[in-house]
Parts: sequence; structure tokens; C-alpha cells
Amino acid sequence: MKVSIITPCYNAASHIAATVQSIQRQTLNDWELILVDDGSTDNTAEVIHELAAQDVRIKLLCKSNGGTASARQAGLNIAQGEYIQLLDADDQIDANKLLRQTQKMDQEGLDVSYTDWCYIYPDGKKGEIEGMHCSLVRLLAFWGTFGTLPIHSYMYRRSYLEQHQIRFTTAIREREDWDWHIQVYSASPNVNRIKAYCGAMYMVSPTGKTAGGKIEKLRGGNLRFLAYEIQNKRGYQRGLLLLRLAIELSFMLLSAVKYRLWGQVRLLAIFHSSWRERLQLACAIMLQPIAWVVIVIYIIKTRLQ
Repeated sequence: MKVSIITPCYNAASHIAATVQSIQRQTLNDWELILVDDGSTDNTAEVIHELAAQDVRIKLLCKSNGGTASARQAGLNIAQGEYIQLLDADDQIDANKLLRQTQKMDQEGLDVSYTDWCYIYPDGKKGEIEGMHCSLVRLLAFWGTFGTLPIHSYMYRRSYLEQHQIRFTTAIREREDWDWHIQVYSASPNVNRIKAYCGAMYMVSPTGKTAGGKIEKLRGGNLRFLAYEIQNKRGYQRGLLLLRLAIELSFMLLSAVKYRLWGQVRLLAIFHSSWRERLQLACAIMLQPIAWVVIVIYIIKTRLQ
């Protein structure tokens, strides 16, 4: 088995067929698609049963609801492929993605590879191709604010994940992709990018979490994730995460001005359990001057491109 594609599904009956079709269009045919029904309350399982009856490469795994991270890990636990492709139930990949990435990884002996990506809208139109070079430093200090990559732009060698015991954590229910990427890059993989090739398409929803006033929820999730990561990292990684927290606080200030959210995000509610956590928040606040310099440099660089 060349590739295992793992797709968590929760109430995905209306759109899972389109995602499955993007896999069946692949020019590489040696794959298995593990669809993990994460306790759906609609007829997702029935739809998948019908799809699996028509294609033996499609497998259904049902479990009680536990969130995206637990569903992905359940799929990883039974995956048989040499490579792992993660794909959410409402996203799609290009027809040549599996072939191009497996060939590149075979030829170069890569542990991880990734492509560029684009947004895809409900009417089928695609946005401009986006992409960036990813590194551990970027993941720790700049991820999210100065670029990001959807998880389905990546492909991983399964033996690399198993060797370094890289797993999706269920200790957090937000930003699990970010945590996963930090784990992957912390183990120093042999990694390369397929530049200027749009392998992953990210579905845009009009009710997405970044829409309008929901920006506060997005920032709150980032704060909770950073609080978790800072508690579990040491050395330079903790320092870079503190810088990332300082940048987040700066962007929260800008968002407060734009969306008039003064006083609605309680920072000390995120860091409340010990004096050590309050001290870390104080360190992030003291890093504000550096954070603003980074933001200004980024804005200038963006304007000049």
C-alpha cells in the first residue's frame, strides 16, 4: 500500500462524496481511504457505506465523538500505507498530488513533503496559489500570523511518524494542526517543498471562524493553544513561543481597534492557574517592542512584493 488517506468526518453527509471523488480522480491508484466517522448525528456513516460498497479502497471506521485530533489518530492507528495523507471532509486535493509527492519522496528519501495550496469556494472557483517555506522557527514564532499551510498540503512517511512517536494530542481541542506540525518538525525531518504547484484546495465557508466578529474566537483559541504549548516546551522553543504570544497580543490590540472588542478577551483567564503562568504572560508583554518591530518589517516586506 503506497498511501493511506485519513479523513475525519462529523456530520459530513452533504459534502463527503465530493471529497471522496477528489481521491478517486488520483493518477496514483495504490491508496486506501480511511474515513473516520466521529460520532456524527446525521447519516454520514450511511453515505460512506454506500461509497465503500462501490470502491474496496474506501474504509469506514466509526467511533464516539472525540474531536478532529482523536479521529485522525484513530485513522493513523490502522493505516497501512507507506505514506500518510491527511485530508478533512470538506477539502480536496489535486488529481496528481499523491503521485507527484510520492515520486519526490521516493527519489529524495524525504520524511515529509508539502505543496502550495489555494482556497476553493462553494461555487467551484479557486483563489490564487499560496505557499511558503516552512521551518520549526516559523512554526513556533510566526505560524498563523505570517502565513500558514493547510494540513492536507503535506504528506508524511509513516515510518518517520512511528519512529518519533508523533501523535495527535487530545489534550487540546483547538489548533491541533499547529501542534502536529511542531511535533513533526521538532524531530528534524528530511523535508522539501514542491513549489508553485497547487496540490491542496481549502474549502471556504461563509460561516467560517474568521468571519466578521468571530475574530475574537479565533484569537482566544490561539491564546489557549499558546498557553498549552508554552507549558510543555523548554529552552529556545519556549522563547520563540513567548515571542509568538507577544505577536498575538499585538494583533489582538489591532483587532480590538478594528472590531471594537475592548475588554472582551480576558488574558488572565488564559493564564490563571499559577504564578509561573502569570510570569510567562508578563514576559510576553515585555516582548511587545520586538513583536511590533517584526510586524512592521512584515508589513513593509509585503508592500514591496
